[in-house]
Amino acid sequence: MKLAVISDIHGNAAAFREVLKDAEKAGISNIYCLGDSIGYGPEPDEAIRMVRERSILSIQGNHELAVNQPGYLDWFNPIARISLEKTITMLSGQSLDYIAALPFFLTGNNCRFVHGFPPDSPTTYLFEADPEQVDAAMTKAEEPICFVGHTHELMIVSHDGREVSRRPLKRETIMLDTGCRYIINVGSVGQPRDGTNHAKYVIFDDQALELEVRFVEYNVTETIDKIYAAGLPEQHAWRLF
Repeated sequence: MKLAVISDIHGNAAAFREVLKDAEKAGISNIYCLGDSIGYGPEPDEAIRMVRERSILSIQGNHELAVNQPGYLDWFNPIARISLEKTITMLSGQSLDYIAALPFFLTGNNCRFVHGFPPDSPTTYLFEADPEQVDAAMTKAEEPICFVGHTHELMIVSHDGREVSRRPLKRETIMLDTGCRYIINVGSVGQPRDGTNHAKYVIFDDQALELEVRFVEYNVTETIDKIYAAGLPEQHAWRLF
């Protein structure tokens, strides 16, 4: 079965719509979302509504965690905290109830889905983990493949039973090795930080073990204008360039 894995929509409904269109054209209806559907962007309630209406399986990211447990607001830098506090006021009661019920991880299709780092952390960045931590996490995991987001950068980490290796992903299609275990960072739909302003996500064929990295164009200016109109920190607009 082919499935799409998305992450870090961050209230960028314009980018999210184009990703959904792209997935539909590719014949994909099974979608997992790795959290951070809110924060930074101008349409957090719309992003949540789109996730809900399409029955997309989703988990908590660190931004949802801070909504559910306000003590985690102190974890964010000052600008991100201001943005998140503004975001919370933009969410409907229905969206808040939805966010409150999100789990920290999901499993399916012989894969694990986590926002930050396995087995279930929404706050640990993949780049923070040294080879020993990665080795331990991958060795303990029941699932050979774990998809993560959080860093907004595409990355693949592999473990062949002897050593851990990692490299950035680009717009490409690769075959995974049945003898390896993987942590795959799917990048960001709504706020990529890898040098291009395309929305990013992946399509994974769990039978062929084929991974396709998708770059999707969208109207960046639309989102930038809405960030300013919403009174969100202008740094969030700059990042989209």
